[in-house]
Amino acid sequence: MTKPRLAVTLGDPSGIGPEVVAAALARRDVSTSARVVLVGDPAFVRNRAPSLLRSVEFLKVPAPSGIVAGRPSRAAGIAAIESLAAAVTLAMSGAVDGIVTAPASKVSLALAGSKHTGHTELLREAAGGRHVEMMMTAGNIRAILLTRHIPLSAVSREISAKKIIAAARLYADIFGKSSRLCVCALNPHSGDDGLIGSEETRIITPAVRRLAASGFRVRGPLSSDTAFSNAAAGEFDAVLAMYHDQAMIPLKVLYPRSVVNVTLGLPFVRTSPGHGTACDIAGSGVADESPTAEAIKFAARNWRLFRR
Repeated sequence: MTKPRLAVTLGDPSGIGPEVVAAALARRDVSTSARVVLVGDPAFVRNRAPSLLRSVEFLKVPAPSGIVAGRPSRAAGIAAIESLAAAVTLAMSGAVDGIVTAPASKVSLALAGSKHTGHTELLREAAGGRHVEMMMTAGNIRAILLTRHIPLSAVSREISAKKIIAAARLYADIFGKSSRLCVCALNPHSGDDGLIGSEETRIITPAVRRLAASGFRVRGPLSSDTAFSNAAAGEFDAVLAMYHDQAMIPLKVLYPRSVVNVTLGLPFVRTSPGHGTACDIAGSGVADESPTAEAIKFAARNWRLFRR
């Protein structure tokens, strides 16, 4: 079987991206899963893994000067944005089957003038404004984050039945309408029939009923502790979480070394390790490459599902 060709970016070079990418590609389970094109400035890999430059194809995207490990900066943000743009160009042209991105710092992106808070939003724009969703996966759990990097106080205003239904349909487009879905409640005890908030009765329950009426296998709203414990036990294929930490806390507790970020809605697979740039340990050599390895392997296994 032909191995997929994946573009792997170095992300924000002031963080741990270059070192975890180099360490992941040194693993046999990763190097044998795909043909890799590294995208970024080779200078950030040369000192860490000089042999990698001889064994892997490299698309050079020169980074601005002045980038220092552990310090988010405008230059680091520009490097992350430009390497992502180069990888997207490869994927949109069909030159690669998907992309894997090392983490980008939201601080660096902002200093670089980006109006976007992360890779998901940058990818949506680069792919022509498509409807995209962030899915986090580890073990046998897949969780779609209905809202992402916004204050908790804004979540109630940002969720809607329309968004829940659209997220479920996007998931089904890729993984199949027979998937067993669970929709999380927003409030404790699923709102207790409106005593602890009305979002369940006004928004979530109507969305679940509409999905069920159109043939989806769906339950909800369920409290997140029930939703994720049942998903871990194999009862659900995917959980729709109302906000970022509702999904990330159980995933990181259950699978701290293997969470993968997957973008749904692009015409190619895109994954990333489910963590940030970790600037506090950048360059120290202690960063764990496992989530990056899992991101590459997920893309290599599933790239055909995402082709559009």
